[in-house]
Amino acid sequence: MITQAASPTRARKELDLYLALGPAMVATDGYATPETRRIFSHARDLLGDGGTPKEQMTVLWGAYLAHGMQAEHDAAHEAARQFLALADRHQHPAVSALANRFMGQTLYMMGKFADARLHLERTLALCAANQETIVAYRRFGIDDQTGALSHLASTLLMLGYPEQSAAAAGQAVARARGLGLVFTIATTLSHAAMLGILSGNDELAAYAHEATACSVEHGLPDPEYWARFSQGALLAQGGQAQRGIALMREAMAAGESNANRSRRTFYLGHVASAHAGQGEFQAGLAVLDQAFEIMDTANERFFEAELHRLRGTMLSALGDKNAAEAALRRALTTAGHQDARWWELRAATTLARHLSDEGKRSEAYSVLQPVYSWFREGFDTRDLKGAKALLDELRDVSGPQARVHRG
Repeated sequence: MITQAASPTRARKELDLYLALGPAMVATDGYATPETRRIFSHARDLLGDGGTPKEQMTVLWGAYLAHGMQAEHDAAHEAARQFLALADRHQHPAVSALANRFMGQTLYMMGKFADARLHLERTLALCAANQETIVAYRRFGIDDQTGALSHLASTLLMLGYPEQSAAAAGQAVARARGLGLVFTIATTLSHAAMLGILSGNDELAAYAHEATACSVEHGLPDPEYWARFSQGALLAQGGQAQRGIALMREAMAAGESNANRSRRTFYLGHVASAHAGQGEFQAGLAVLDQAFEIMDTANERFFEAELHRLRGTMLSALGDKNAAEAALRRALTTAGHQDARWWELRAATTLARHLSDEGKRSEAYSVLQPVYSWFREGFDTRDLKGAKALLDELRDVSGPQARVHRG
């Protein structure tokens, strides 16, 4: 048997093959499957400490995505930090745009929304100033400008800007369609659908159906899982809890089989909420326990305040009023620490309703009014309408100064 001797030429060809194969595997097999990780790991071994900035970027890209999709957020944060260091060394706008996008995405997952916004907006600024250079330099994965807009949309919602959030999501979808890149389109639509679930924006949530169809047609597993989960959440929110729970769990299981474990705190929170919607409060609390365990293990904290709020509502329904109030106050405190005005509004509204039911109407008003008054947009959203309606109920016992003039 004749074997080809190792040579620099052969090693170069092998590296080129693996650097091209890795991004293709991400789209067709998933971000974090064992085979995808093996390909990027071998490319890293072949590259060593050398290589061009583009080659180093590609290897770091694969490592970051694998960590992120497996909900290894601390490791993903370290990969993003290495990306930023690489960008700083080479002063290349394409490397810097991707590095900042990845850092922004990870900080969002860790519940550091203000810092996430800075990095994502930096990505958009780099893309605006270096569009042709960035597009020509990197032709795999999703478009950086589109990806940054999608994640900025989620970040802006958490920070309390629902109208700006919806506008950014709309820009992301429009750009994805304009580019005509299938993977970017499917991923962007699935992200928009999840944002719709987070915000209660029915127009965005409806993208789940198109995202699913696009993903199935082109064999794109990861965006398909995300979109199918959103479809299940929509069913549950629309009163079809059993069907919704089944579809959400099917999507979670499919993602798990493909090593996609990111956002499971969000997923489990919605499954728990669906159980609670059927009066299955103990089942809902058991699911929340799983979510809290994952939250602590993975350091996935973007949904943390909402998990505490959901726990509070379920404990209240079971008659454990003291524990319910403690959970709701923790939700409010957590949201405040994270600058998560959207979660803060929900927590304050739920806590105010709880206090009102306990006969503490003046205290209820004092909890909700300052949170509601912070907002300057989004008064047509369900959450702000609900907060205003509750404040109007409470104003008579809180004095004439309590009258709400928003919206």
